[in-house]
Amino acid sequence: MVGTCLGADNVPRDLTQYYSWIKIWLPNGGLVHTFGLAAICWAIWKSWNIACFDKKMIKHPAEILIQASAFMKYWTSLYKAEFQEQLLDGVKALFSCAQRVLAQQGPPMSHPQLPAPPGDTEDSEDDEA
Repeated sequence: MVGTCLGADNVPRDLTQYYSWIKIWLPNGGLVHTFGLAAICWAIWKSWNIACFDKKMIKHPAEILIQASAFMKYWTSLYKAEFQEQLLDGVKALFSCAQRVLAQQGPPMSHPQLPAPPGDTEDSEDDEA
């Protein structure tokens, strides 16, 4: 989604590619890029945990970017004042990207039912009824 917002025609597949890719598409602000990547990874992890353990799926993938923006804004206070402005600009850019994606796309995608965690004896179909 971030690549789409930037107009990128390619997607990195690992961290090495990410750092090369981000230098091409956003050449300034290396530390902000690492900060943003960490926030997106954390938002994916948190969403995955909620889906697996609470059986609550996100309604749209842009929710990951919105959650990452919230993490970034919260974490900004941990940095020196001169770096906070750059980080907040990154927050605004990421949130704006999420808004654009939501505005351009139709209704949310449907998600398949996740399998029950190992050892879970409840029937997950009962939850859908």
